[in-house]
Amino acid sequence: MNSYQRYNVFNNIHKGLRGMLFHLQITIQQTDFTHPEAGAVIAEMEKALRYFDEHADHEDRFILANIAALEPSIVQELENDHVIDHNLSEALRGSITQWKNAVTDNEKEMAGKQLFFAMNEFIAFNLYHMNKEENQLLLLLWKHFTDEEIHSMEQQIIAAIDPEVLMAESRWMMRSLSVPEISGWLEGIRMGAPEAVYQMYLGMAREELSAERMAQVEEKFALNY
Repeated sequence: MNSYQRYNVFNNIHKGLRGMLFHLQITIQQTDFTHPEAGAVIAEMEKALRYFDEHADHEDRFILANIAALEPSIVQELENDHVIDHNLSEALRGSITQWKNAVTDNEKEMAGKQLFFAMNEFIAFNLYHMNKEENQLLLLLWKHFTDEEIHSMEQQIIAAIDPEVLMAESRWMMRSLSVPEISGWLEGIRMGAPEAVYQMYLGMAREELSAERMAQVEEKFALNY
């Protein structure tokens, strides 16, 4: 396990993605797939699958590509993980199609059970995969690249994300990070982004955080001025 003494490029986005998965799984467990409300849950599942597909693609293009020649074995292992993840995504999409094609309540209920187990497989593998990236790949990034170079990779990823998706993922990060992490994130935005962007993220924090957590963020954030 790494000690996070340097910049962890995965921390914020991985916490956001985990938060999304945990929320979605609780929602699935509570859903009656014979009722119309299930359609909204299905839509959220499809959105999460798109986000994870894009996340894996961006890691391949902007992180793994940079270290492939330096650490080919771990890169090959992680690329193989992405293939497994893609297959799990397709299995989940197959279960979604099965639910959409179901006619009777019994068929919808059975399809819902398959969705539940397919989602469990998808979540379990992605939790394992994200841990591997933070406990193995991150150490190799630190070995071969400066924090500035790692930040540059991250900026390439951010530039490649559709703005609407970026805002949605940012909201999940805001909901899922600790108070010190949110304070550090806002400080980085304040120092490196236009004022309008900073104000947008500050407004997002006020929308997403409880009053107590927001007060803690503002207290810690003030210490950074």
